[in-house]
Amino acid sequence: MLRIAGRLWITIAVIHVVYGLIMYYSQWKAIAQAGWFNVIAPDQFSPIFDREDAFWFMMIAPFLMILGQLCLWADQQKLTLPISVSGILLGAVAVGLFLIPVSGFWLVLIPSAMMFWSSKTAKSNANAELYLENLNHE
Repeated sequence: MLRIAGRLWITIAVIHVVYGLIMYYSQWKAIAQAGWFNVIAPDQFSPIFDREDAFWFMMIAPFLMILGQLCLWADQQKLTLPISVSGILLGAVAVGLFLIPVSGFWLVLIPSAMMFWSSKTAKSNANAELYLENLNHE
């Protein structure tokens, strides 16, 4: 299940970049024409909000990619991710869905839930094995 979740995270990251380049084309064009360096918020008291939107929209993509790579790595190594990681992620997605129901948060609900389910199932299996091992020693 982690392999599927990882592939979904990576796919969502790619979609985020492609969509961000298309949706924020005029902002990226203005950033490029202004010379890239310190052109998103050159004056902290008078920010250029449309450029900030474009920047922060694109900045989430590397983190989505990291989540995907982490899931793929854990699956390859036969490891389980801590349930706290997937629980925090699922909670953040729930808050995002509540505050912005018409958004891309629906896309990340699926891999978040898959990560949580994978961690929960692995923890349950480990507890059952530990219980059986204790029974055999008595």
